[in-house]
Amino acid sequence: MAVVIVPAVAFTLATFLVALLWRLGLALLRRPAPRYFRHTLAWHAGLFVFHVFVTVPLLLGFLIPRNVGTRPDERRYEGPIVAADGTWQLQSRESLAADHPPGSDPEPEMNPATARHAVMLTARDGVPIRAFVVPAPSTPERNGPRFVAVLVHGLFRGALEIETPGAMFRDLGAEVVLVELRNHGGSGRALATFGRDEFLDVLAAVELTRERDDTRDRPLVLYGVSLGTAAAALAAPQIPDLAGLVLDAPMDDLGPAAGRMLGLIGIPQPWKGTILWSFRRLGGVPLEEVSPTRALAGLSPRVQVLLIGAGQDKRMPPDTVRALYDGLPTPPDRKELWIEPDATHGKVWVAAPEEYRERVARFCERALGARVEDEVR
Repeated sequence: MAVVIVPAVAFTLATFLVALLWRLGLALLRRPAPRYFRHTLAWHAGLFVFHVFVTVPLLLGFLIPRNVGTRPDERRYEGPIVAADGTWQLQSRESLAADHPPGSDPEPEMNPATARHAVMLTARDGVPIRAFVVPAPSTPERNGPRFVAVLVHGLFRGALEIETPGAMFRDLGAEVVLVELRNHGGSGRALATFGRDEFLDVLAAVELTRERDDTRDRPLVLYGVSLGTAAAALAAPQIPDLAGLVLDAPMDDLGPAAGRMLGLIGIPQPWKGTILWSFRRLGGVPLEEVSPTRALAGLSPRVQVLLIGAGQDKRMPPDTVRALYDGLPTPPDRKELWIEPDATHGKVWVAAPEEYRERVARFCERALGARVEDEVR
């Protein structure tokens, strides 16, 4: 409740300070003000209650979608680093902090090792989107990538978050595209809609791969984690040649997910309901329109699907992940559900890295094999 109480106290103190200054002015002018402080305290007690139940919840619903962005310690991320021998040198929040200690230049020159992977795209609604393209490792046996993997990060994160799964896909022969959603990383600003418009960012990356001769005809795999699963789920039915879809910590629908998030930061009813109303009416967040459940119901049954959940995830709990899985129109031999019991939200690859790699590898083999079988038919 601190997120509500603290601003309410601040608003109340601000007007109380004005009232004190007004009383001081009256005193200097020798103007009588009988029962001034009694009335002032009574009014401000009422104002505090009004701020707690009305002003602050409405402001939160209006301001939050306008202040979505990558968390501060990840804003220095410039892109993947691939060594001369082709090894992807994974970065982390800790490595970024070590490379950019406090007091260093806030806008250093772009590292050439990372700048060469950055591309700027334009979503269909005109928002500029930054992505990073990491070519597949070259081998004597293979000319070009086996497939293309487009990856999308979660809320308040950026491409740094998806380097680890991206490297897994690359090790399997993929050209990897890390997409930074609008309002995140180096992408442009727009009203955050938590999936409704963000799926256009995913389609922009897919269109990039379909415009290039070396990737146009390669099988395509789409991957999302947390908020990225909403954008990926809404985009997937609109990609006619999609071979596979991986959703890690998948969102069910925005309304219930937003309610759970508010509960996790200690906001109960009736404040939760007021904030959600403000999200919709004042913030412009289309709660009813962002429905991965509905979008995935329209997914082609030819698409191989892997859903990954965490047993300790309170944002996207296992029951919602299982419900998404059960609602897929995908035949049983083309879908898989994995709930890692000891993992938390979006941290399955941390809790079980080897099994994560193995499951991604099996998924890709099935997805690529199914793509070949469909083409033969």
